[in-house]
Amino acid sequence: MTKSVSEADDLQRFRPFLRALAENQLHANLRKKIDPSDVVQQTLLQAVAASSQCHGQDDQAKAGWLKAILQNVVNGLARSFHRESRNVDREMGLGSTAKSSGQAMDLAADQTSPSHWLQSDEDRQRIARAIESLTEEQRQAMVMRYWQDQSLAEIGETMGKSPDAVASLLYRAMKLMRNELA
Repeated sequence: MTKSVSEADDLQRFRPFLRALAENQLHANLRKKIDPSDVVQQTLLQAVAASSQCHGQDDQAKAGWLKAILQNVVNGLARSFHRESRNVDREMGLGSTAKSSGQAMDLAADQTSPSHWLQSDEDRQRIARAIESLTEEQRQAMVMRYWQDQSLAEIGETMGKSPDAVASLLYRAMKLMRNELA
């Protein structure tokens, strides 16, 4: 087995973690054009190609390195849509403006200490696996509600559902998450 194949296999265990990050990083408008799984795949491809640049051997260092690559992939995709003179908000026909709370959460997350990262890394992976077990619709609603801090009405407008239907969808998703994490 070649070195790059074994590295690729090693990085696969980070897929649920990267999927959760991709869900968080992709704005809802871009998510309609770009699947988070594609972002994860591109991230892993770039990671294997640049594996010599990862100087850390522990999971914490690899997770941080992969997070940086994923952020670069998401930023590149967002730039490519804007560079092509696309107004993603107009394409989706949304009447509300995007909230930047997801970006603020990212800034706060980058300020955690290494010891805090180690303590919560296992919890993050468990949560990522639980999120991965949800349906695509449930995942989208969870990200929009709890990571992007959108109201039920905003989520309903984006997803084409009533606020009551969104509330029911979130309830079922939380119930599944609790069962997965129990």
